[in-house]
Amino acid sequence: MLFEDGRLGQIAIFALVQIALMKPLRHFENLDALRFIAFFSVFCLHMVSFGLYYNGEDWYQWIETSLIRNGDLGVNFFFTLSGFLITNLLIQEKEDDGKINILGFYARRFLRIWPLYFVLIITGFVIIPLFLNAYPQFNPFSDYYSLIPYDRIWYYLLFLANFDLVNYAYPIPVLAILWSISVEEQFYIFWPVLFTLVPRKYMIYALFAVLIGAATYRFFQWNEVAYLFNTYQLGNVDVPHPPDVVSQFNQLNQQATLSTRFHTLSIFSDIAMGALLAFGLYYYQGVRDYFTNLPRKSIVLPYIAAIVLVTIRETTYSLRFYSIIQWVNAIEPALFSFIFAFIVGEQNYSRESFYKFGKLKFISALGKFSYGLYIWHLVVIWTVFFLFKALNLQPEVDNPWVFLSQIILCFAGTVGLAWLSYHYIEMPFLRFRNRFRSNRNRDYFTGEKGEISRPE
Repeated sequence: MLFEDGRLGQIAIFALVQIALMKPLRHFENLDALRFIAFFSVFCLHMVSFGLYYNGEDWYQWIETSLIRNGDLGVNFFFTLSGFLITNLLIQEKEDDGKINILGFYARRFLRIWPLYFVLIITGFVIIPLFLNAYPQFNPFSDYYSLIPYDRIWYYLLFLANFDLVNYAYPIPVLAILWSISVEEQFYIFWPVLFTLVPRKYMIYALFAVLIGAATYRFFQWNEVAYLFNTYQLGNVDVPHPPDVVSQFNQLNQQATLSTRFHTLSIFSDIAMGALLAFGLYYYQGVRDYFTNLPRKSIVLPYIAAIVLVTIRETTYSLRFYSIIQWVNAIEPALFSFIFAFIVGEQNYSRESFYKFGKLKFISALGKFSYGLYIWHLVVIWTVFFLFKALNLQPEVDNPWVFLSQIILCFAGTVGLAWLSYHYIEMPFLRFRNRFRSNRNRDYFTGEKGEISRPE
């Protein structure tokens, strides 16, 4: 009877599915779409930060203030996602081969990152300055955002661009985005050493130590700011404030902001949160069962929490919270990275997800070029706004049609340039990268046989 009505086949399929759910995944099909969403949030932020001349209606102002201006969280999502993927890759290599080939890992990551990174350095330090010198009247950015830090180029050549921002604030924005790539590269150098030296049974403690250490670093960066604010009642307009104290407060506030946003010790909490997710999903059946069996009402809560936190984020950094600003900066980034890690986990393991972002095929396809999209988007924004000024297309007053055309041109140009750079700059290096795999027949990220076909 089992053979006749097909129930044996159904039982076999059910058994295979259950076995698959007991094992950690090697391929994460919903992450490309999440990559694109993270990129797009950064893209929108930079569009309104570096040139869009449109104040818009009240509804647009709310969207810009509450949502678009929080696009920097897209970078934090990238860090959490990177911590998850790279940790998963290292764990798989160590479990499959018994060790991590650190030099091979470095070679693979360098071949993935370096080509576009150094092309952008040439663009920012050589090509764009040529246009600025020849046509300064068409400079689309303010003079402050157009300084070329030639005397600090070594920060960029040595993948320390984030420390350039910590110490000197922003150079030309086309170069400024390299701060996050520099943090990634520092992470690539440190992480395989950590996983080689720390035994598996102690690894979870090491990852929690990174989380706590990052939060502690942020706390002490803001502690003196909070002390001055509370001691001198700087939030009370009815109390006279010594000018030297106000000046010191402003300097400390700016430095704390830059350190919290760009310093490696602060950012590593995002990476560690993603790493904890990867470690838990790979080694603990209970963690996989938790995400697999999540009911929908439990899934929706972190998404709601994320929306609420984003919309009130500006308020939490206003003066009314400066009395506890050290706690806000210590805890808030960890909350967001926790939510981001949850989203990665539920998207890839949950059977009750409201929607799998991997179903968005067009967005998923664009997500495969996320590195190129991120690298090139500010170059395209700069170019579009440069041309608008050169062709006298930039109106003196707000114009929604100009606003819309700039968005379309910048986005289309970014996608086109990312596609070209992927096929003609990145792919030759990605193919060469296979020579540095410890097992050439397997891609440790996808678990697929044969040549690598994905840009992770």
